[in-house]
Amino acid sequence: MWTYVLFNIKSNLKRKENLILIVLFIICEIALLFILNTKSFTESPYQTSLGISIASVSQKNDPKLYQEFMDEVNLIRQTIDKGEQDGKEKNWKSYCEYKVKVSVLEAQWYMVTSNMPNDSYFEHADVLEELRKEYGLPDLSQYEKLIVQKSNDINLYFCSMQQARYFDYLLKHDLTPITYSYVDASSVSLQIARYILPVVLPLLVGLLLFQQKERRAKTEKTILTISGVKKKYVRWNLISDVLFVLLVVFLPILVYMIVLVPFKGVSNLIYPVLYYKPGFTGFHYWDTQGLDHIELVASGLTNMSVNQFTTPGMELMPLWQCTLFVAFGLVLSTTFYVLFITVLSKLMKNKYLSLLVFLVVLGLCSFASPLGNMQKINTFNPMSYRDFGMNLLGTSYFGYFAGIVIIGLYSVILYLVLKWCAKKVHV
Repeated sequence: MWTYVLFNIKSNLKRKENLILIVLFIICEIALLFILNTKSFTESPYQTSLGISIASVSQKNDPKLYQEFMDEVNLIRQTIDKGEQDGKEKNWKSYCEYKVKVSVLEAQWYMVTSNMPNDSYFEHADVLEELRKEYGLPDLSQYEKLIVQKSNDINLYFCSMQQARYFDYLLKHDLTPITYSYVDASSVSLQIARYILPVVLPLLVGLLLFQQKERRAKTEKTILTISGVKKKYVRWNLISDVLFVLLVVFLPILVYMIVLVPFKGVSNLIYPVLYYKPGFTGFHYWDTQGLDHIELVASGLTNMSVNQFTTPGMELMPLWQCTLFVAFGLVLSTTFYVLFITVLSKLMKNKYLSLLVFLVVLGLCSFASPLGNMQKINTFNPMSYRDFGMNLLGTSYFGYFAGIVIIGLYSVILYLVLKWCAKKVHV
């Protein structure tokens, strides 16, 4: 089997039109990496603090306690001013420490000023309490009696809680804050996966493989005369096509990683990214009630939706782990695209017609499910999962787990259709 698979891969690599496509693909990637690297110098790796609101606090209840509270607030404001200056001067260790302190205090204050019961709504409250003690921060809950009106809005708590854990992770792992467009050996695969492959991968598969039926016509006649080979032939071709595309996609990425290692190293392999845990472990959609737009904000390598960023479902994941999950999604997507174009080429006599149908169908599916689409019917739209990084990191309404299941199911169905074609459609 492997002899045949390697033969097919070598044949594809030798074809002039394929080589041209591969070179153009690599040029696009290099251009993207250059643009991102340039852009990263103009982006800010830090965010302005949300601050602590004193609008709901009154000194009437206890003037002495109120004065103590205002002294604490003034110290926090001074810390914010110094921290923002540290960020501008790139004193990253001092900046991360400031972000942890302020974020912990902000999250604690939102707990104090909220009507929500702590045990039901405030995730990681125990972690925040440990950080408060570790960094020697005051207990703001002692000022609860000063509050005259509590709020039901706990979104800001989630944002501060996530930032506190995020910057504490950076500090304890001696990591420098990086921007959304940052490129190094650790992040290059994720950048390519989310900027180029969602659009280019299906196009690349279609253009590389739409002529396979014609190319294999003579070989097929000879091989299918061998006893016991006919049943395995479909599987052999599928494996060789998938491996060929994966080689084209992943080999350049591996080269970029090796080239970039001497410049920036691989320490950022453990860099934290925020991912949407409910969508990673099951079929889960975040609440869209009253939501009419998507606003994005960068948090390190994670380009989060503000609406998603403030949910309790966000958790931290090291970059290397995120990269592996995204790579697995790419392998599954590649298999789906290869199966789709192969089935079309079997059912249609005209190779250009099969390519056209392939591109039109996927194009229409992409148009029906744009970024931020919230119609549940698009759960079954395969192009809702064209960017597994988006699904994993929470920018998409549809989760990573749903994508793996749906794309996997479509791949199985297409494979069964392909097997049927091999038996019934003599092409």
